[in-house]
Amino acid sequence: MNKLLVLPILVLSLISFQLDAQCYPTSKSDKKVTISNNQQIVKTVKFQITGITCAGCSNTIHEVLKEVDGVTEHSVEYPGDIAVIQFNKTKTSIEALKAVIEKKGYKVELQKDRI
Repeated sequence: MNKLLVLPILVLSLISFQLDAQCYPTSKSDKKVTISNNQQIVKTVKFQITGITCAGCSNTIHEVLKEVDGVTEHSVEYPGDIAVIQFNKTKTSIEALKAVIEKKGYKVELQKDRI
């Protein structure tokens, strides 16, 4: 009985794997170029933020960063008062990100140990 169940599962897994491989053809050279270009464009910065007193404050910062064109990922930690922001440097800058947060009334310092 167990052998009867294993065989169809193996066949379906093999078919799924082959279809997946055919749907996404890429050459190794294409991947290298994409990764290289992506590393040049995407930057990550870490800010120490003073003035966060509650989870609502961190949510305010999170929401304002979500609206910035070029921000791809971000997190704001409370407690800890740290914001880690990944952004496209062709669309925004560290100074612009800092200004957006400071406009909401917080003090922002760039952390030396950038990620």
